[in-house]
Amino acid sequence: MDDALYYLGLLVSILIIVYQFTVQRRINQHKNLPPSPPSLPIIGHFHLLKRPVHEALSNLSKKYGPIFLLRLGSRPILVLSSHAAIEECFSNNDIIFANRPLLPSKRISQYNYTTLGAPYGHHWRNLRRFIALEIFSAKRLQLSSQIRAEEVKFMIKHLYKRSLEGVWKVDVKSFFYMLDFNIMMKIVAGKKCFEEEEIDLDKITKGKLDDLKQTFGPSVNMALGDYFPYLRWLTYYGVEKKEIKIHKKRDAFIQALLDTHQKRNSSGGETSLPIIDVLLNLQESEPEFYTNDVVKGIVQAMLIAGTHTTVVTLDLVVSQLIAHPEAFKKARDEIDNQVGDSRLLNDADLAKLAYLHGTISETLRLGLVKVLPAHESSEDCTVGGYHIPKGTQLLVNAWAVHSDPELWIEPDRFKPERFLQSEVQEKGGCKFIPFGLGRRVCPGEGLGMRVMALSLGTLIQCFDWEEVKEAPVKTNPKEAEERHVKIIFRPREALDKLLAQL
Repeated sequence: MDDALYYLGLLVSILIIVYQFTVQRRINQHKNLPPSPPSLPIIGHFHLLKRPVHEALSNLSKKYGPIFLLRLGSRPILVLSSHAAIEECFSNNDIIFANRPLLPSKRISQYNYTTLGAPYGHHWRNLRRFIALEIFSAKRLQLSSQIRAEEVKFMIKHLYKRSLEGVWKVDVKSFFYMLDFNIMMKIVAGKKCFEEEEIDLDKITKGKLDDLKQTFGPSVNMALGDYFPYLRWLTYYGVEKKEIKIHKKRDAFIQALLDTHQKRNSSGGETSLPIIDVLLNLQESEPEFYTNDVVKGIVQAMLIAGTHTTVVTLDLVVSQLIAHPEAFKKARDEIDNQVGDSRLLNDADLAKLAYLHGTISETLRLGLVKVLPAHESSEDCTVGGYHIPKGTQLLVNAWAVHSDPELWIEPDRFKPERFLQSEVQEKGGCKFIPFGLGRRVCPGEGLGMRVMALSLGTLIQCFDWEEVKEAPVKTNPKEAEERHVKIIFRPREALDKLLAQL
C-alpha cells in the first residue's frame, strides 16, 4: 500500500511538472515578452508575492522596470507600476483589458458570472447601463439625498443623546457601518437595517452588525485552485467551500428582500422606487434579461461595494484628522463659513466644501487602494512595446503611482491642499486612480463621495473629537488589523441648541 501511494505521488508530480512546462513553453513562445524574474517550477512567482503585496510589486518594478510579467501557477500576470505605462495601456487597450478574470472559485458567488463581474460584451453593457441610469445618475443621486440626510441626522441625534448620558467611547468603524448599511438598505430596499431601539454599539457589535459585515464583506482569500487547476479538487474544500457557505447566506438574505417586495404593489414614480422595485418591474417587462440571478447580483453588488469600502475610507479619514488637528480645523472652518450653526450640513453644501473633499481624496491616495482589482486581456495586444498574450491578468499597482515623488510633491505627507491646486491635474488622468480606470471604473464614485462627505462633514460640524488612547495589547497581525479607532464625540457649544432640537 505504501509503495502504491509513493508511485502514485511520483506519477502525479511528473504530470504536474510536464503540464507546467507545457504551459510555460506556450507562454514563452513569443520573443518580446516583458521582463520577468526567475521562477520556480510549478508555483512560478508565488514565492515573490510577500505581504504587503503592493510593496513587493514595487520592489520588483525597481529591478525589472515599470512593466514586468509574473506567472502564478498557470496564469500569466502583467504588472504595471508607473503612470506612463498605465496611461498607455488604458489608452490603447481599454477594450482588450475590459474583462475581469473568470476565476472558478467565484462562479457561484457571482451567479455564474452574470453580475457586474461578467465578461465584457452585450450583457455587461446592459448591466452597466442600468447601473448608470437607475442607481448612479444625477437624478437618482438627487432623489436619494433625502435618504442620506435622514440617516445622518438619525445617527447624529443618537450620538448627541448618548453624549448627554456621560462619556461614550464610540467605535468609529462600527458607527459608520451602521450608518452606511442603513443608507444602502433604504436605497436598495426602502427600509433600514437598524431602527432606533437597535442603535446600541455596546450590544450589537457582536450580533446583528457583525453578521451583516460577514455576509456582505469583501472576499480576501485566494483559492489556489484558480491558479493551479489540478489542485481545484483540493482547494474546493477550503477557501471555495467557505465562499459558497457565505454566498448561500447572502443569497437567502437577498431572496427574502425580493419575496417581500414581490408581495406588495409598487407605488410612486419609477425613479422614487427602491432599487429592488425598479428591478422587479423590469423583470416583468424583460424577463429574458432581468433573471433572478441578474436581479440578485445587482442587489448583492450594491450591498457589498456600497458599504465596506466607504466605511474603511471613513475610518481612515478620521484617523488622519485626529493625527493632523490643523487639517481638522481647516475642514471645520470651511464648514462653519459655508453652513453656519443654524442648520445641519446638507447635500447642496457639498459642492462648496473643497477642503473636506480634499481630506477624503488625500486619504484615498495615501492608504486605501493598493492594487486595483485585476483585469484580463481578451486578445493578444502590445503594452510598452512588449507582446502581451491573450488571457493575461493585469495588476495595476495604484500605491506605486500614488506615492511616486515624480508625480506628487512630498508624497508621504498628508496634505489635502494638494487637491485644491493644479498638482492633481498635472501628468494626465491616470495619476489619481483609487476608483479604478477604463471601462471597469467604479460606477459608484459619485454616491460614495456624497455619503462620505456628508457623514464626515456633519460629525466635524457638530462635535469636538477626542481619541481614546488604549494601552497596546499583544495581538496577532489579523487581530491588529481589526482594531478600530475609538472617539469620544462631545457636542460643540455653538451647535448645542440645534442638536437639542433634532
